[in-house]
Amino acid sequence: MAIPLHGKIITVTLDEHGDATVDLAGYQGKGCQAVQDVFGRALGTTTKAVRKPEYNKPALNTNLVRH
Repeated sequence: MAIPLHGKIITVTLDEHGDATVDLAGYQGKGCQAVQDVFGRALGTTTKAVRKPEYNKPALNTNLVRH
């Protein structure tokens, strides 16, 4: 299942044993870690985390400022 969200994609894959893999695309830095933490709490114990090169980039500020 892939969930597109403002240029970001979260893909959750369940294998035949019920183990989940979560892939985050379009996230950078602390934004990536925050989303990973949410899924980690929802899915249970994280056994392996692989960080993509985007993880080391500064998080993009996507908040809108309205006056």
